Amino acid sequence: DIIHKFIRDNYSKRFPELESLVPNALDYIRTVKELGNSLDKCKNNENVQQILTNATIMVVSVTASTTQGQQLTEEELERIEEACDMALELNQAKHRIYEYVESRMSFIAPNLSIIIGASTAAKIMGIAGGLTNLSKMPACNIMLLGAQRKTLSGFSSTSVLPHTGYIYHSDIVQSLPPDLRRKAARLVSAKCTLAARVDSFHESQDGKVVLPPPRYRKMKERLGLTEIRKQANRMSFGEIEEDAYQEDLGFSLGHLGKAGSGRVRQTQVNEATKARISKTLQ
Repeated sequence: DIIHKFIRDNYSKRFPELESLVPNALDYIRTVKELGNSLDKCKNNENVQQILTNATIMVVSVTASTTQGQQLTEEELERIEEACDMALELNQAKHRIYEYVESRMSFIAPNLSIIIGASTAAKIMGIAGGLTNLSKMPACNIMLLGAQRKTLSGFSSTSVLPHTGYIYHSDIVQSLPPDLRRKAARLVSAKCTLAARVDSFHESQDGKVVLPPPRYRKMKERLGLTEIRKQANRMSFGEIEEDAYQEDLGFSLGHLGKAGSGRVRQTQVNEATKARISKTLQ
């Protein structure tokens, strides 16, 4: 981040609009190293095409033709290129560390590796700052690890996926239909939180930890309101009830018995809680 800030502050003299067009730090550094003082290189350049998309290249080339930047001196350009080389070397060293950690993930975090794979587990551990810091993070933050900012540059936002990180792009989530991937990413993030906490205490090294099943849904179904109680709780505004001047003042059955044939409907048995209802009540 420090090197990226140094390059950005110095290269803004030549092309100040490039920072908003290329938000990714590594892509920005590679683009600066390739362009240098001559901004015309972004047209029909194979190296730039490997860094940026065609839509971004077109926007960068149009903006470069109308920029108000000034030419850099040889000393300034040399300092910027040296900083770019340093940033790229650090990035290569980081990838080598990731590869080593990925090869040792079966020993460092076996449960986390089984859920999302060794590669994804190594990436989220690297961003979180280690297994201990990862175990302290909530599931909503783990799901966003690896998310990148994207600029639309005047184009459609249909291909942009906000709030998606490494877990969303893992194999276990991408193997599902597109409409279920976000929900699956939240569920996998919650399981990764539990697995990281188990691995941080070095328990269940064989990767066969038994995670607790979701019980909230069953409890909600068992203690939920029946259809008769829901109808009795519904009140009509501005209507006088039949027992307004009787002994049971204030007592009302709501909408129960007012629709259809006027008779109380038969008790509806919920399939989720059918086993808990006796046969006499059914």
